[in-house]
Amino acid sequence: MGPDGRIAYQGYADGRFHIWITEPDGSDPTQLTDGGFDDREPRWSPDGSTIAFSSDRGGSYDIWTVDVATGDLTRRTDAPGQEHTPAWHPDGRTLAYVADAGIEAVAADGSTRTLAPAPRDEQTSLHAPSWSPDGEHLAHVRHTDTRADLVIDDRAVTDGEDVFLFPAEWLDDDHLLYTADGALRTRDLTTGTTHDVPFEATFALPGVDYRRKDHDFDDRSRHAVRGILTPMLSPDATQVAFVALNDLWLMPLDGKPRRLTDDRFAEINPVFSADGRYLAYAADRAGTPDLYVRDLRTDRERRVTALDGAEVSPAFSPDGTRLAFQDQDGATYVLDLDTGAVRELVPSVFGPGRPSWSADGTTLAFAAVKPYSERFREGTSQILTVDVATGEQTFHAPGAEHASLSTRGDDGPVWSPDGRSMAFVVDSTLRVLPVTADGTPAGPARELNGEVADAPSWSGDSQDLLYLSNGELRLADATTGAARTVDVPLHYRPDTARGRTVIHAGAFWDGESRQLRHDVDIVVHGNRIASVTPHRDGTRHNGPFVDASDLTVMPGLMDSHVHQEYESRFYGDRQGRISLAYGITSTLSVGDQVYRAMEDRESLDSGARVGPRFYATGEPIDGSRVYYNFMRPTTSDEQVERELSRAKALDYDMIKTYVRLPADRMRTVIDTAHDLGVPSASHYLSPGAHVGQDGTTHLAATQRLGYARTLTATATSYGDVAALYGQGRRSVTATLFTTDFLGAEEIATDPRLALYPPWTRQELLADTAGNTTAPSDPDCDTADCREVRALQAVADAGGRVVAGTDAPLAYVGTGLHANLRELVGYGWTPYDALRTATVNAAENLGVADDVGTLQPGKVADLIMVRGNPLRDVDAAMHVEATMVGGHLHTRDALLAPYTGDHEPALVAAAARDTGPAPATTVSQRANPDAAARYWWHAPDVVAAAYDHSCSAY
Repeated sequence: MGPDGRIAYQGYADGRFHIWITEPDGSDPTQLTDGGFDDREPRWSPDGSTIAFSSDRGGSYDIWTVDVATGDLTRRTDAPGQEHTPAWHPDGRTLAYVADAGIEAVAADGSTRTLAPAPRDEQTSLHAPSWSPDGEHLAHVRHTDTRADLVIDDRAVTDGEDVFLFPAEWLDDDHLLYTADGALRTRDLTTGTTHDVPFEATFALPGVDYRRKDHDFDDRSRHAVRGILTPMLSPDATQVAFVALNDLWLMPLDGKPRRLTDDRFAEINPVFSADGRYLAYAADRAGTPDLYVRDLRTDRERRVTALDGAEVSPAFSPDGTRLAFQDQDGATYVLDLDTGAVRELVPSVFGPGRPSWSADGTTLAFAAVKPYSERFREGTSQILTVDVATGEQTFHAPGAEHASLSTRGDDGPVWSPDGRSMAFVVDSTLRVLPVTADGTPAGPARELNGEVADAPSWSGDSQDLLYLSNGELRLADATTGAARTVDVPLHYRPDTARGRTVIHAGAFWDGESRQLRHDVDIVVHGNRIASVTPHRDGTRHNGPFVDASDLTVMPGLMDSHVHQEYESRFYGDRQGRISLAYGITSTLSVGDQVYRAMEDRESLDSGARVGPRFYATGEPIDGSRVYYNFMRPTTSDEQVERELSRAKALDYDMIKTYVRLPADRMRTVIDTAHDLGVPSASHYLSPGAHVGQDGTTHLAATQRLGYARTLTATATSYGDVAALYGQGRRSVTATLFTTDFLGAEEIATDPRLALYPPWTRQELLADTAGNTTAPSDPDCDTADCREVRALQAVADAGGRVVAGTDAPLAYVGTGLHANLRELVGYGWTPYDALRTATVNAAENLGVADDVGTLQPGKVADLIMVRGNPLRDVDAAMHVEATMVGGHLHTRDALLAPYTGDHEPALVAAAARDTGPAPATTVSQRANPDAAARYWWHAPDVVAAAYDHSCSAY
């Protein structure tokens, strides 16, 4: 508050943070800053003429001031680090602020000095400076793990209080007002006495009450395929190659598609050579994704890479002699097809798009994120061009300064064969950008026709563009934008089980009872449970009989927070098998590249792919900035409506909003989701709950609004959080990112480890190597325990806690069991923990009438485990067999393609190649220092940003 009573605040009205002022009663709001940058943390000068704030408008966060009368801006710091959270000295000339080196001060002449050096302990950080009225003392907050103290100069004046990371207000030289333990509190610095300022507020929450989408578990009808993945127009514009129903297809325009592959392995990213003779794609038939080249005249093909990792996203050079491709870490390579030599061109980039060649073969272009600053990870998805000879990288905005590509998946940039243009998607519409030979923009981008678009590809003469539009394949004139629909006559039927199976269960948990039943027969007719009765020896059974007399049969588990397509290209056939092997019968996506998700859902429904039942969705809807490659940036109501049109057309099972979407647009998304009968969730309990959202996808995760955190810096939660979830009957997903409860020997000796890709297998072994005993925290001093206790408070208040993992950020399969074990390890009963992945999960999706418990009439989603999971939750991970809708998957059958005894099958699959795989090698990239200035590309920096911001999906 300024000296005249006016209030300064950071407003978010247009989806970017700006500095505003208003009268004390909220009247006469006035915006002082604008533009595409973020302006935050305003503080009035003592005389009320100026407001200091932090902003990333200079390329990193710096301290700026704005003249209240004129709006003139002055940059007060320009160090390369991050300076933020300013505080005025009473003299009105000096500003304190948080910097990389600790808390610093800048004088009117620009000179700086350190007031409080950064702690040597990297886990300790300083926050929220404020000067005493006499200018002799500096208050700030010092935070380490689960401790946050109010510090005056270098002396902590609190002990054991949960001090919030807000600047203290000096009432006079001896008294402070600050926030701690969930209360407004005053402190007398002379006596140390404190007094809490009474405060309460009552408000109404909108209910979450809408008609749920009908999920037809008994469906056997014929469906048109909508999961047309990465369609690629042939150079002569007569054919299109694409992936659908877990296979690779080639289709004449307006003709019938021809299946090029017919197996359970995953084929991805088909691309034509410039002459149209060859088709390159990735497939995991040799165990991990490799590149294959198929001669379309002879249908003969050869495997052209055999590296240790995954090779995906191939792109032919214009002369056909090289393939660019990427690996599971986001590095980009160039393969010489004649010699087999592989050269790393660009080291790991976070979530890059697919590469595209310039017409002269000297430059590659692909989508990459360019953050605004190191303080916050979000930025814009831009065009990154790379000189193939030198490795030199250059970013180009896809249009206006703050424009962002719609995704970094399959939305371009795609270079036209004549080299004069790039096609890409911005604001979900197709754009064409004139470029020079090296990819430099040569004019403004032109919107092609205003249609919602994804996955563009060019004809060889650069005259036509093929793309997807809300599930339809469209072919447009690249000049006029006139477009027509290309029919794809491809259909499937859900693989709904038939026949009769009897399971003799030694023990049985139905998901409701707190005790096991023993020695029962479960009769499954088709996809549903017909009866559960006491077992009788000697009874004759028609159909298959499953002897589980030494096992416990229980409901299948649901992972209610996955991003199933985030690494599906790298996992291939392995991903679904891992989930099934660990007893996961359903997964719920809360954000994925939409056409990958649709293809996956249809492949699983049709039985073409092995895996759990998949509740799919598309990209989360975000605001003006994004981080992950599958987020949809929006800056207007019109853009949000385009994203929602895609959700309607492709039949999403939920819709997620992310951390920078303004509240009014969140409401629009939520209303549309509820009209569709599906839930909507975000990271924000507030404002989410206040605009009708169903719940949150984490208890605590990335946030950017600066308020309404569900956990404080010390991992403490207060009663209002539990009440908001409970009274609104809202859900929260318990994404506990942990491997601490997975035993080292247990993991190392588990045969299911063979299902993981080699690089993930090694990470899992390393992460669990030191786990000899389960963590214990009887006093609940750790952040992990406090989060689990907060989740218990939500459940006790009536909120719905569901289990999720954020897989593959957490480990697929084992991650869900690590979550359940942590819940139990910090106080939950096994019964209540297991229900977060069964009953609660089904209720959350509105499918509890069909799944979540095991009763006659329910769908036969069940697992067979060794041990008593109600007594020892660890037993839930000891899965011997999994049944999804009556389809039985034994552990051995799931492991078969990836165990040593069956290795010849993989070798035989690879041996179908008509030529030997070349002796592939990797050489050093052309210029090791070319990417050094792009700090955000380094995996360790990405990891640091993840930890620093408590980031999660």
